[in-house]
Amino acid sequence: MFTRARPPVREARLKHQAPARAFTLIELLTVISIIAILSAISLNVVKGVKERSAVGLAKAELAALSQALEMYKLQYGDYPQTGGATNASLSSTTASATDAQGILFNALTGKRGPLPAETKIDGKAYVDLARFVLQSPTTMPASGANTVANAFVDPWGNRYLYYYKTGTSAQWNTTPSYVLLSVGMDDAPTGVDTAPTVTTAGVVTPNTTYGDNDIYANK
Repeated sequence: MFTRARPPVREARLKHQAPARAFTLIELLTVISIIAILSAISLNVVKGVKERSAVGLAKAELAALSQALEMYKLQYGDYPQTGGATNASLSSTTASATDAQGILFNALTGKRGPLPAETKIDGKAYVDLARFVLQSPTTMPASGANTVANAFVDPWGNRYLYYYKTGTSAQWNTTPSYVLLSVGMDDAPTGVDTAPTVTTAGVVTPNTTYGDNDIYANK
């Protein structure tokens, strides 16, 4: 009987065909480790970019608030006075019209005069509220000299802090006559903030409550 020979090309392919090779456990662990390292690096890069973006936004908002304060002073002869009012706790979710942050908000929206006593006015606003995140987005000043419970909030969700010169201490009798700042990337504190240190030469140093991440408008 005649048997047809197998084509030589196909025969050669079969002779040289190697069995399929599977990954070893060590190789799989190495690949997984490399992926984990690359993922961690990517996350840190993204976090750094977001943090720098937040710092840049905070500086821009502080500059806008500072400019608004200067315009306010040009019209009324002084910055918004806080009297005995202090900055409320940054962790508080309830805004007020009578703490330092609320006084700043109402003054720059044209609803409060510069005197420490609550002097309601019906003047022009010095800020574009659409540019800011607010403690109470739906609570807006209305016509008729109505102050409201609200505050400006920084990119980390904390209220911007505002301090007016008291005039009773040498450290506040020189420039700057107010201090406006964000606590930066620090976690939201649970207590009421204390005033930063201001020397007689007008040099502002971060307070010990929050550290070196503070961002100042007029430092």
